[in-house]
Amino acid sequence: MAAMRFRSNKPRMVDETVDGETLIIDMVSGSYFSCVGASAAAWIALSHGATAAETARLLSSTYRIATSEAERDVEQFVATLLGDEVLVVLEEGDPTNGGPPALDTPGHEYQPLRLERYTDLADLILLDPVHDVSVAGWPSRHE
Repeated sequence: MAAMRFRSNKPRMVDETVDGETLIIDMVSGSYFSCVGASAAAWIALSHGATAAETARLLSSTYRIATSEAERDVEQFVATLLGDEVLVVLEEGDPTNGGPPALDTPGHEYQPLRLERYTDLADLILLDPVHDVSVAGWPSRHE
């Protein structure tokens, strides 16, 4: 049995990584997520088709931590990402994004992997100012 590969749950999820922080927005629920440092690096690898084992090896070599520690963290991180439907299993035949890009970890030390969830702006995000503007204008809630 081949190891599972993953991808971002696009188009539901939209993500951007800047200066070692990844923001992921769930366009269905309006929740958004944040990953910083090693968590952002793990997200980049996983969302570009890496397996959990490949991601753990990448973190281990980049941050100079024990492979067993990286494996444990990645396993828990993947479970969280799958549970929140941020990440999905790459089906056979789905193209990958060419594998994870090179990691840039400016000034970040290794911290256990975390996915921070925020719901404080969900109502505003779901108002979608670009696509569903009616004669009522924006912002207005669609019933």
